[in-house]
Amino acid sequence: MDRFSERISRGKLAVFNSLRKRATENGIPVFLVGGPVRDAVLDVPVNDLDFVLVGDALPLAEDLTSELGGKVFLHPRFGTATFEIDGDWVDLVTARKESYFSPGSLPEVSASSLEDDLARRDFPINAMALPLTGDFSEVIDPHLGLNDIASRTIRTMHPASFIDDPTRMFRAIRYEQRLGFQISSDTLSNFKDAITQGYGDAVSGDRWRHEFERLFAESQAFKMLIRAIGLGLLSTVHPALVDSRPLAILAGEDRLSPNDYLAALALPITITDGEQVIRRLNLPTDWARVVRDTIALQGIASSISGPSVKVSDLCFELQSFNDGAIAAFARLSQDPPFAARLSRYLDVWKHVAPVLTGDDLLKMGVPSGSKVGEILRELLVAKLDGEVATEEGEKAMVNQIISPES
Repeated sequence: MDRFSERISRGKLAVFNSLRKRATENGIPVFLVGGPVRDAVLDVPVNDLDFVLVGDALPLAEDLTSELGGKVFLHPRFGTATFEIDGDWVDLVTARKESYFSPGSLPEVSASSLEDDLARRDFPINAMALPLTGDFSEVIDPHLGLNDIASRTIRTMHPASFIDDPTRMFRAIRYEQRLGFQISSDTLSNFKDAITQGYGDAVSGDRWRHEFERLFAESQAFKMLIRAIGLGLLSTVHPALVDSRPLAILAGEDRLSPNDYLAALALPITITDGEQVIRRLNLPTDWARVVRDTIALQGIASSISGPSVKVSDLCFELQSFNDGAIAAFARLSQDPPFAARLSRYLDVWKHVAPVLTGDDLLKMGVPSGSKVGEILRELLVAKLDGEVATEEGEKAMVNQIISPES
């Protein structure tokens, strides 16, 4: 804990110092909670700051914004506030308890105590708090999160946790793989029961998509997705999401993007299944296109991957496809020469254009109209296939087309 303030960015540090001063001088019951406490105990970088106030957090959030600058976004239904300062985002919430009236629904909330606020959380490792008073060293740990950290265990707060909120299954996998922990046997049994009993069906597509978004941002996302498939979680989202082999190809790759993960998930499935996944998760347009184009590329790969396929033919086939899908398909391809050609297309061939323009062709005597476009296309084909390489070569080709007997 001693180095906590050294490991957070300037905007977050400003919020932390202001709240700690208010807590110390004015007795405001505000606590650092959840993930940042866990990460501080683990002595790993703290990425997010979450604070709980026993009382109404919204006026305090507005007061902090007046003091420090930035913007505040209030969410009165849940008694929460998110504010942005110097590019950092910080959450301040009213201590609350939650009630789930149906599986997968958003909870009903009411203001309450710190004890109730910690009890509503997903896992004991995320149910610890630090008061912002005193020497900032005494962890409030009513659910034995410190024990779970010591034993490197992911454990739910109660047996019905995944029924109340099935998205916690994604979070269990994320924490397990990110931290190198292990889901406990009891929690794993509850996990599988929640899947078998179909509780994931009650979760909206938007909430599932949000979990994918958070998972895709993780450095070990491919491991998390493989684990999720192995445990049957992704089949809850759609029954076709059961093949982890393309994801295994991404092991050892660096700088992976959501496109890579989407393509790996889409590669083994059909067009019909892909459309159903897109609708189920309400995917944004760019992600939906990656899914569609990956499936389509898989369908035509055999016809455009051979060494006899001309560069121009390859380029015209690929020009309607999303660049992100092509790049991801190249990563996933088990045909190194074809993967190299796809990368070459993105880096070089798609940017090739004739030196001559339409105006140049008109000056050379090409009649206006569709003939100009036809000749420009012929020039592009010849350039891509290495038949012409210079402006003089292009002019000679044009003269041959318009005066074949000269």
